[in-house]
Amino acid sequence: MFGKMETTNQLCLRTHLMNCERKPNSFVPTERQRIALLYDSVFYEILYAFGISHHDWTDYCAWEHVNFSRMGHARALYDFFETPASKRQQDDAVSEDYGFAARKIDRPANDRIRLNKQLFHLTYARLQYSESGTKPWPNTILSCLHERCVEFIRHLLANGTPFVGPQEVATWQTLLDRLT
Repeated sequence: MFGKMETTNQLCLRTHLMNCERKPNSFVPTERQRIALLYDSVFYEILYAFGISHHDWTDYCAWEHVNFSRMGHARALYDFFETPASKRQQDDAVSEDYGFAARKIDRPANDRIRLNKQLFHLTYARLQYSESGTKPWPNTILSCLHERCVEFIRHLLANGTPFVGPQEVATWQTLLDRLT
């Protein structure tokens, strides 16, 4: 009645093969775009991944807001530092845009899964953290990212222009001082 229908496996295989045939992403940001993004977004992501705004420490809801925000910023930074320019998605910024080599950050595998599946997706896998008593975000998500952010800022300061001019040195140095 409906003709020959594809099985789920056939559909997955066809989709996979179509994705393999895609042309590599040829996006290359201009120097102006890289400088603008460095100050508009990269600085912001580092600052808010590790910064904690003033709030009532006895108010769990306020702490949850702060922590959720920090995990979101951390998630963006992991992609920024771990993705090579050759594998970037569309117009994503990557650390290699700033001459800073991409590499995987050593962290517990479960941290990667939690950031990918629990932060911005409603999944049934979330129940395992509630049931096991491990619902709070593990400190390893930020602690594993910390050193990479410090290395990146030191790289920017050491290389200077065009990304960090004489007037921006103090701003980056202050952030580095707060992180170290």
